[in-house]
Amino acid sequence: MSRPAFKPVARREITSPKFAVGELFAQNDGVKHVMVKLGVGKTTAYAFTDEQAPDEISFARVAALTGPKAPACASYLALLAGGVFLPIAPEDADMSTLCADDLRAHGEAVACVVDGLRDGKLTNGEGRKALEKILAALRALTGLYAVVSEEAKKPTS
Repeated sequence: MSRPAFKPVARREITSPKFAVGELFAQNDGVKHVMVKLGVGKTTAYAFTDEQAPDEISFARVAALTGPKAPACASYLALLAGGVFLPIAPEDADMSTLCADDLRAHGEAVACVVDGLRDGKLTNGEGRKALEKILAALRALTGLYAVVSEEAKKPTS
């Protein structure tokens, strides 16, 4: 019989800084990698993501963990500032693949919202799921934008 996975932290509110820090840790290959990178122990690392613990991670440490594959806290700060964080970097794919990915992501986002509205209102859970799909669609469009803008900068032949 297998035991359930160890989960030292209770569920965090999606709108909390500790949720963003938890996502940042996951994007950095988990708490063990974060412990090594930041030079902190397990108790400290988990306290940074625990809503019940008063410990807060420093901005410098968040910056050290943030990168193109780990934008959780940048995304969180953008939402607080009334915007959306969208990294702009050319994708490693051809234009037709990027267009297809973009259309697929947009379709999934709209379908998720429409499914949630079938009963006339969007619940918290449905909203969370829809936001993930919408953000994926925005990222797909931004990736397509980056590739097209690079092509547009090339000299005409």
